[in-house]
Amino acid sequence: GLQSHLMQKLSCRNALREAMERKHHTAALNTAASESLGDELDFDVFSNIIKETSDSPHTHPHPLSSAAASETTSRRVRVEEWRTMKPGACQGGLGLGIFLLRLHIKTTFENIQDQKREADESSWTPFACKEEWELANWLMSTVLSQNAIEDYLTLPIEVELWKHDPIECVRELIGNPVFKDLMHYVPEKQYSDRDGEERIYDEMWTADWWWDTQVSNTGSNNVREQVKLTTYGPELLPMDATIAPVILSSDKMQLSQFSGDKQAWPVYLSIGNIEKSTRRQPSKHATILVGYIPVTKLEYFSSSRRSLEGYRLFHSCMQSILDPLIEAGCSGMEMTCADGCIRRVHPILAAYIADHPEQCLVSGCQENCCPKCTVPPTKLGEAIYSVMKEPGDIQRIIAEAARGERPVEFKQYGLRLVDPFWSHLPHCDIFTCITPDLLHQLHKGVFKDHTVSWATGCIGGGATEVDNRFKAMPSHPTLRHFKKGISLVSQWTGTEYKNMEKVFLGVLTGASDPAVLRAVRAVLDFIYFAHFETHSDNSLSRLNDAWTDFHANKHVFIEHGIRDHFNIPKFHSTCHYESSIRRLGTADGYNTEGSERLHIDYAKRAYASSNKKVYVQQMTTWLTRQEAVHRFNAYLQWAEPRTSHSLRPNESSGHRDVDDEDAVVDNDADESDHLGAQQPVSTYLVAKEPGLPNTPVHSLQEDFGCVDFMHTLERFLRHSSGTQALPPAAQNITSATRFSVYKRVTVHLPALYQVSSVQTKDTIRAMPKQAPCGLCKAVPAHFDTVLAYELPGDNREHLLDGLCVARVQAIFRIPDSYGACAEHPLAYVEWFTPFRTPVPDIGMYKISQSFRNHRRRTSIIPVTQIKRSCHLLPVWGKKMEHSWTSENVLDECKHFYVNPYL
Repeated sequence: GLQSHLMQKLSCRNALREAMERKHHTAALNTAASESLGDELDFDVFSNIIKETSDSPHTHPHPLSSAAASETTSRRVRVEEWRTMKPGACQGGLGLGIFLLRLHIKTTFENIQDQKREADESSWTPFACKEEWELANWLMSTVLSQNAIEDYLTLPIEVELWKHDPIECVRELIGNPVFKDLMHYVPEKQYSDRDGEERIYDEMWTADWWWDTQVSNTGSNNVREQVKLTTYGPELLPMDATIAPVILSSDKMQLSQFSGDKQAWPVYLSIGNIEKSTRRQPSKHATILVGYIPVTKLEYFSSSRRSLEGYRLFHSCMQSILDPLIEAGCSGMEMTCADGCIRRVHPILAAYIADHPEQCLVSGCQENCCPKCTVPPTKLGEAIYSVMKEPGDIQRIIAEAARGERPVEFKQYGLRLVDPFWSHLPHCDIFTCITPDLLHQLHKGVFKDHTVSWATGCIGGGATEVDNRFKAMPSHPTLRHFKKGISLVSQWTGTEYKNMEKVFLGVLTGASDPAVLRAVRAVLDFIYFAHFETHSDNSLSRLNDAWTDFHANKHVFIEHGIRDHFNIPKFHSTCHYESSIRRLGTADGYNTEGSERLHIDYAKRAYASSNKKVYVQQMTTWLTRQEAVHRFNAYLQWAEPRTSHSLRPNESSGHRDVDDEDAVVDNDADESDHLGAQQPVSTYLVAKEPGLPNTPVHSLQEDFGCVDFMHTLERFLRHSSGTQALPPAAQNITSATRFSVYKRVTVHLPALYQVSSVQTKDTIRAMPKQAPCGLCKAVPAHFDTVLAYELPGDNREHLLDGLCVARVQAIFRIPDSYGACAEHPLAYVEWFTPFRTPVPDIGMYKISQSFRNHRRRTSIIPVTQIKRSCHLLPVWGKKMEHSWTSENVLDECKHFYVNPYL
C-alpha cells in the first residue's frame, strides 16, 4: 500500500540508484584521487565529498516504514543519521576513510596559518593581541546592546607625552662653549706603563665601546670586516664620523609628599663627550631633560593585562622620543662643536642609567631575570658568566612569540611581548648599554637589604648586639654616628648606606663565624673597588677577586639557615661590573645618584611651582623659562665674565669665616669637604685666632687629658734645642702657664686618582666636653686618632714605614720666645703599638694602647708630622661591655683594629 507507493516515488528511486553507483565506483575514485594528489584537490571538493556522504541514505535496500518516510525531510532525523554513521558501515564510508588517510591534505586552519606566516602576522590577526580578541569575543557573546558596546569602545584612554627633540639636545650640549675644555671628540687608550701592558679605564673615551665603534672603522679592511660582525647597525660608520655617545637615564618618582599620588617619569639625556665630573654636577646643566613619560593607572584594562600595557606604553613613548636618533645615527648631522669646529656627528645610544626594575623594563624582561645575559632565574646565585643577550636574537624571539609560535627562549629568558624601542636604533646593543647601579644594586640591594640582615642573623645577640656596637662606635668627623643603632632607622639614603659600610665589618668581629667575616669583607671590598673613579687592569682583577671570594664563602649563610639560595638579580648583576667598566668606563660616571639629584631641579621644584592641577603642562612651562634664563646667563658669563655674577636659588653670597673656629664645627658631617686642584702652600690649616686662647696648663691636664703635659713638653723642647740651652721663657713652665689652644687642625690629603681627582680636607679634632648652656645641649669631648710619624726623619721606603696610630689630646701653639720649635702648632698625642701583620679574615691591623713604665706613652709633635686622621674599631669580643659608650670606648677598650674603609 502506502509503503510500496513511497518506494515507487521518482525521488526515492533516484536516490537509491545514485547510492548503488557510488558503491561500485569507490575503489576507482580512490585510485584516481591518489594519482591526482596535489594542488588540483581543494577544500571545495573535500566539502562536496563530505556532504554527499552525510546526506546519502543507507545502502541496504529494505522498504522504508511510514514513520521514516514521514520524517525524511526532518532535521532531527538527518542528525540521527549523521551520528549513527561510522567508518565501515558501508563501502562508501569505508572508502572515504581510506581516501582521507591517504591524502594528508592541509586543513583550513593549516592553510590560514600558512597565510599568516607568509604575511608575518600573529595568530590573533586581525586583532592586535589575545586580549583584544577576548574583549571582542566577550562583547559579542554578552547581552549588551549595540549602543552599550559603542559606549564601551569610545571610553577615553588618552595620555600625554612631553618631549624634546634629542637631536637638538645633543646639538646644544656638544656646541656649548662652556664645555670647550671639558669635551673630547675621539677615543683613546691610556696605559700606566711605557710598555702599554697596564690599561687605564676612566672616562667613556678611554673604554672599549667608543674605540670599537669609531676607531676600528678607520683601520684596514680586515679590521673593518671583523668589526662589522660585532657592530649593531645597518653598516659601519663613515671615516669622518664623530660619535656623540648618548647617555639616557629614567626613573619614575613621587611628586606629592603626603597625599595626591602625583608622579612624574622624567627622561634625561647627556653625552659621553663631556667629562663625567661635569655631568654629575646639576649646576653645570650637562644633563638635559628630554621628556616626561606619561604616568597612568590604565584602569580601563583588566588587572591581568594592565602591567603588559604599561610596558608597551613605555616602549611606545621611548620610541617616539628617540625616533630622530635613527636617521641621525646612520647618516650623521653636521653640528658646530664647542671648539668652533663643524663635525658630522652621529648620536648613538651608548649607555642607559636605571635601577633594576627599570633595567628590566628597558630590556623587555621580567624582574626575576637578568636584563643583560641569558642566565636562567634559577642560576642567578651561581658564580658563572653567562652569554650576553644579542639584540637580533631577542627581536626574533619576540617576533615569533607575537605570531603565536611559542619559542622556548621566550619563557627561558623571561621576555615580555613588547615592541622594544631600541630595535631600530643604529649601532645599539641595549644589553651592554645597561650600566652598573652603585646606589640601588650595591649600597641598597647587595649590602643593606641582604648582607646586613644575613650577617646580623649569624651574630650572637642578633640585632640588639649590633645596635649596641653601633652606639658605642668611636666618632669621626667624616663618619655618621648611629646613636640609636640601625634597626630603628626608618628612612635610608645613600649617605647612611655608605656610613654603615665603613664600620660594619668591625661591628661583626669577635661574634661571627670567620666565614661570615670573609663573605662580608668580600662584599665591602667589591663595593669599594666598584667606586673607583679610575681603574686599571690590576684593580679590575682585584674587583673580580672580591666577587670570587664572596661566592667561595657564601655557603656559611646556608649553613646557618639564613638562606636557601642566592638567586637574587642584584647579586648576580655584580658579575657584569668588570665587563661594563671595560666597555663604557668607570661606574661612577653612571651612578643613579645623579638621576636622583636631577629630580630636584627638573621635577620637584617644577611641581612646587605649579598649582598641582594639570601640573605637567605647568612644569614644562616653568622649566622652559628656567632654561631660557640659564642660557642667557651662560652667555653673559662668557661675554662679560667680570661683570656678570649669578647665584643659584637658595644660595647666599656669604662665605664661611675661617677665623671663627666654632663656625665650622660639624660632629656628624656626611662627607669631607673638597679642595680645588691647586696645591696649597701649607699641608695643614688652622684658624687665625685660636678657639681657646690663654688656656692654662692645669686645664690641659684636667679637661684635655694631657696628664704628662709638662714633662712631655720639656722633653720636646730639649730635644728640639739640641745642644743649645733652653730659652729662659721655656725654663719656667708651671701649671699656671697659658697657651693658645686650637679645637681642630685640617690636613690636606693628596689626590688619590683612583678615589678622587681632587684634594680632600681631613679635619682632626681635639676638643674637651662642653657643659650645657641655656638651650644648648652638652657637647661630648672629641679627641680624634691619627696616623703620624714619631720622628721627622723616619725611613719611609714603604707606605707605612715610621707611621703609628696616635690619639690627639690637644693642639696648641707655644710662644715665639720658646725658640725655633714654635714655627708650627704642636699636638700632644698618646701612642698606640706599631703595625704588625694584618688579621687574616678581616685584613685589618690590630693595635693596642702603648705604655711605658705603666703610663701611657706620650709625645708632643709638630702637626706637620700628622699624615691624616684614622678610625679605630674596638675589639668587642664575643659580647660587648655594656659600660662602653662612644665617649669612653677609646679609654676603656685596650685593643683596636685600624679601620681600612674610612
